[in-house]
Amino acid sequence: MRITLSLVTCFFIISSLARGAEPLRREVEVVVDGSATSASPSESIAFAAKKAPFLSEEWREDFAIPPREFRPLQIVHGRDLTDPKTVEYYRDQCGLGGLVVNVGGSGYIRSDENWSRFLKGARNLKEAGMRMWIYDEDGYPSLSAGGVVLEGRPELRAQELAYDPDHDPPFYVRDCYEYTHSSNNVFRARRYPNPLDPAATRRFIDVTHRRYRDELKELYEYAEAFFTDEPAMMAANLGIIQEEHIRSRVPTEDPLDPDKKCLPVVSWCADLEERYLEAYGEELRPHLASLFTGDEDSDKQVRRRFWSLLGELDRRRYYEQIRDFCRETPNGPVASGHTLYEENLIMHVPLDGNKLEILKTFDLPGMDMLNSDPVAYYYGCWEAAAFPCSAAEFIGRRRVMTEISDFSQLNVGDRKPVDLATMEATAGWQAAFGVTEFNLYYAIGGAEYRNEESHRNYCRFVGRLNAILRDAQPVRPILLYYPIEEMQGEFKPVAEKYGVGNQSQRAGEIMASFDILGAGLSRIQTSFCVIDRKTLRSLTTNPEDSDEAGRLRGKYRGVIFPRHSDEFAYEWADPNFKTYRVSEENPITGWEDVARELGNFTGPRLTPTPGYPSCIEGAFEREGRYIFVVTNAVLEPWQGAFKLTGVDGVEFDSERWTLLDPKSGRIETFSSDGSEIRANFAGRQTLVFVSPKMKSAE
Repeated sequence: MRITLSLVTCFFIISSLARGAEPLRREVEVVVDGSATSASPSESIAFAAKKAPFLSEEWREDFAIPPREFRPLQIVHGRDLTDPKTVEYYRDQCGLGGLVVNVGGSGYIRSDENWSRFLKGARNLKEAGMRMWIYDEDGYPSLSAGGVVLEGRPELRAQELAYDPDHDPPFYVRDCYEYTHSSNNVFRARRYPNPLDPAATRRFIDVTHRRYRDELKELYEYAEAFFTDEPAMMAANLGIIQEEHIRSRVPTEDPLDPDKKCLPVVSWCADLEERYLEAYGEELRPHLASLFTGDEDSDKQVRRRFWSLLGELDRRRYYEQIRDFCRETPNGPVASGHTLYEENLIMHVPLDGNKLEILKTFDLPGMDMLNSDPVAYYYGCWEAAAFPCSAAEFIGRRRVMTEISDFSQLNVGDRKPVDLATMEATAGWQAAFGVTEFNLYYAIGGAEYRNEESHRNYCRFVGRLNAILRDAQPVRPILLYYPIEEMQGEFKPVAEKYGVGNQSQRAGEIMASFDILGAGLSRIQTSFCVIDRKTLRSLTTNPEDSDEAGRLRGKYRGVIFPRHSDEFAYEWADPNFKTYRVSEENPITGWEDVARELGNFTGPRLTPTPGYPSCIEGAFEREGRYIFVVTNAVLEPWQGAFKLTGVDGVEFDSERWTLLDPKSGRIETFSSDGSEIRANFAGRQTLVFVSPKMKSAE
């Protein structure tokens, strides 16, 4: 399924949808004929950012009618917004907080007319008090600038090192296009610049980000973020688009060479051998065969070094350049967006080197989730949320973006839009992981149950979640080790589409163990972060990164190691810091094993009794109170009780809890006898439980 998911990020069939960005005006809602509608602009009131005390009367007003800063944004690629009524429609009829916009029209950024139209639309957004994000590409993947980056600059094309035993020499560099994501996505087949070449990114910034800054002038600081979409090191075969009804609509901008031989390849750049020598003190060329073959420790060391270096170059030469440009304007848009294939560990190696290190470069990390089945989180999609949410925590940020739609449901099975309850449950599980910024590809139509009213209700639901959670801090004291260096050592490029079946048995076991642990922790309501070796080392008694160590020490209770990561052993700074290792002698093969072995290896949580694996939960803290957001991911209702666990030694000032329903806006208090909390969930319902204030917080 992920081929479909990751290739569809900017699918042109749904490019007429809307997208969003920043706050200035608060929506006033009135009731007409029994239903809530948005008031006319004259009835809107100016919104000034404020932080009312949590659960106060003032805060309750924001929960009842969430300000636009908390509401979703609609993605509207190139939409003509020159008519103020178009912006007002999204604001008033659809209940959105803003739009994600970009220059549109024939010729893309080459046309002054397109820029003039875009600027008028941006002014209309500000006049309407709508948030604004800027999408940095014409379609996707980002870096092409609609083809402008490569115009007259063929030396900036993506490169790959191919391995062909029948060729002389067997290792040679060629253009990277055929058999890759740039020729097999659902927007357009066109050649891709090289993200490992800093000159390509500089040109991309000059013609895109800098042009937006120059054109917008005083409006530039009004934009919240630049959204970069699925850039990647390109030399990897992700397979062709399977759905003919999609593939037949994808235009080909750059013809493909039908005679180009499909071979194992790795991404490449002109100075890579020089950088390898500089980093490791040895030549790469004598070890090229180890990139493709060999199972000796020496082969695996070469692969770990190579992919670590490529990931570092990608991070510095693409992501950091964009982030640093954004930081040139202190109040300007921040660097945001998402990568490709978040939820497939095998693909992290050829596309990113190290996914977590890449995501830590964003000032507002993001994810891609085009599957609106709420139970998708425990079928691998938990990874899509866990990585950017963990990255945000490690860089000291709270906001995390999701690009969300029901593309999978529209193109598989009955091919119908999902209903409102399904959309809400999908938002609920992502909010439980820590997502705050919802950028929508959901159509405002397509079925009788999907219309302006359902969109408005969805936006209010998300706004209420953010009113509770955005100013709260996630509580994730459990760490799940991200075995990326182990995967780098195992990874061998192949000519065909990548999958667990054409990698080593050990790689498959690492991936399966990691997936089972993450999904299992989710199914036993345990909040966690994924953490790589570099960050984890900062928790040792001899930290390599003392600045990071000072902030991370004392925050975490323990780490869980997937299978085959047993060589990673350090002395922890905290003697109470726990370690759990999966091994052949200590296997975990399903979520039931996770529940049995790791049920007490957790932080604060509401534990359902009896156990309920279809309930996903996130733990937060705000103003001295624990907050638990809980979603019943399935259609069946659930009745049961929760027991507060993982808070040994914590005392509360009363037994009065607060229940908040983000769908209805209901707020009520109830008394816990100190042992359990009774709860009734409808199918796909999300509820939020807020503890009494902790005495230590007084």
